[in-house]
Amino acid sequence: MRKISNRALIIIFLGLLAVSAVWILIAANIEQDELTAEIYVDGRLMYTLDLSKVTEEYTIELPHNTVLVGEGEISMLSADCPDQLCVRQGVIRNGIQPIICLPNRVEIRIVKDSGIDAVTGGRS
Repeated sequence: MRKISNRALIIIFLGLLAVSAVWILIAANIEQDELTAEIYVDGRLMYTLDLSKVTEEYTIELPHNTVLVGEGEISMLSADCPDQLCVRQGVIRNGIQPIICLPNRVEIRIVKDSGIDAVTGGRS
């Protein structure tokens, strides 16, 4: 079995690091003018917010949670659940990770409008 040299390992590591950096930059640069936040309670869509049109921060009161909406961002301001994980998650500005409050069944997602209304997979 052939042994991999330290130089080869360093080159592989740097290559993976470069690919990761490019992926993070692409994911972080989702245009804010196309970002929409969706707030779900018990699996039902309750609010759809265009984050590009927000000029001043405001709050949305849900039965057990308070959501803070800002320009291009959204966060869970408060919750009456014991663990407060959704509040500690902080602000989200892209669609990489949602905010989820499991005890209160609240989910906040940011989605990018692709301009596509539907995708079909039928044969022609």
